Amino acid sequence: MKILVTDQGSYIHNDLVKWIGKIYGRDSVDELTFIFEDKNLFANDRYEELFLEMTGRTDYDAVMTANFYPVVARLCDEKKITYIAWTYDTPLNVLPCDEMKYETNFIFVFDRIEAGKFKNMGFDRFYYMPLAVDPEKYDGVKPDNKYAGDVAFLGKLYRSRLPVIRNNLSDELVKYIDELVRLQTGITGKYIVDDFISAPIISEINNQLKGKGLNIEVGKEQLSYAIAEYVTYIDRINILELLGKRYDTHLFTYDIGDSERQLLPDVKIHGALDYHTQVPSLYKSAKINLSSSLRAAQSAIPLRVLDILACGGFLLSNAQPEVCEYFEDRKELVVFHSMDELIEYTRYYLEHEDERKKIASEGLLKVKKAFCYEDRLKEMFKTAGLI
Repeated sequence: MKILVTDQGSYIHNDLVKWIGKIYGRDSVDELTFIFEDKNLFANDRYEELFLEMTGRTDYDAVMTANFYPVVARLCDEKKITYIAWTYDTPLNVLPCDEMKYETNFIFVFDRIEAGKFKNMGFDRFYYMPLAVDPEKYDGVKPDNKYAGDVAFLGKLYRSRLPVIRNNLSDELVKYIDELVRLQTGITGKYIVDDFISAPIISEINNQLKGKGLNIEVGKEQLSYAIAEYVTYIDRINILELLGKRYDTHLFTYDIGDSERQLLPDVKIHGALDYHTQVPSLYKSAKINLSSSLRAAQSAIPLRVLDILACGGFLLSNAQPEVCEYFEDRKELVVFHSMDELIEYTRYYLEHEDERKKIASEGLLKVKKAFCYEDRLKEMFKTAGLI
C-alpha cells in the first residue's frame, strides 16, 4: 500500500498521515504540501508540476485529500490513480462539476443528506462517511484556568451575503426571502430552504440584480448557503445573548465586529485559538462546550462535536440529526431543541457537576469506540478496492 496525501492545511491532515502510517507502516504514506487557498482549484500549474513529479517517481495506489479538489481528480484520472476525497466541510467546498464524475474518484461526504443529493444529481462516485477523531493526541493536554468558565463557544458568527442580495430586490422578493428566514429560524433538525427556492425565483432575482447594475449572479446553491449563513448568525447571536445574561459565557472567534459586540455586552469575547495547541485546552477547561451547527450542514456530525468529546469535554449541542442518531442524549452528550431547553440544560448541568462529568466521560468512550480513524480509513480503502 502506498498513499500520497496532499496537505492543503486541513485540520485533519496530520491525523490522516498518522493513521495511514500506523495501519500500513510509515513508509506507506507520502505528503505533498500545497496550500490552495483561493487559487484555481480546477487548474493549477504549480500543483500539477509537484503532483507529476511525485507520481512520476513513485507508483501510488491512491491519492487522498481532505475535501475535494477538481485538479487532483483530473490528474488522478489521467494517470489512472485512485482518488479518495474525504470532506470535513459541508456544503462541499466546490459546486457540482464534471470532475466529480471520473471513475477513479471515491468522494466520501460526512453529511448523509448531502451525499444523497449528489447521488440524486447523477454523481455516483459519492459515498457517505462520518468523520473520525483521534482522542489519544489530546491525552497530554491539560486544562488551563485562563479558559475556565461556565460556557464556551468556539467558532464563526458567519457573515452572510444575504443582506447585499436582499437590499437590491423588490418588496415582493424581500418578503419571500424574509419568510424563508423566519420559517427556517423556527425549525431545528431539518433544513427546508432548498424546497422553496425554484428556478423562476432564481431567474427573477438575477434579473433584478442585473437591473440594478450589480455584477452578481446567484444560483440556487449560493442563495441557499447565504440564507443558511444568515440563519446561523441569528442562531449564534441569540444563544450567546441568552446565556451571556445568565452565566459566565465566553466566545472565541476571529469573526466579530462592533455591531456584534454591542449585541453581546454580557459575553466575554476572545480572539481565535490555535486548533492544535489551544483549542483542546479550552474544551477540557470549560464546564459546558456549545455546538451550534451551520444550518447548511443538514444532518452531519460536525468536527467540533467530535473534538469536544475526544477532549473529555461536556457538550451541549443543537439537535443535529446524525448527532441524535449516533449519540445517546443525556448519557454521552446533551441535545437542545429550543432556546428554553438550552437555558434549562445549561442551568441544570452547571448545578450538577457529577452528572456533567459522567456524561463527558461517556462521550469520550463513545468516540474512542465508534469514531476511530482506523475503522474509517479501512472502510474507505475497502470501498475504493484497495484492500
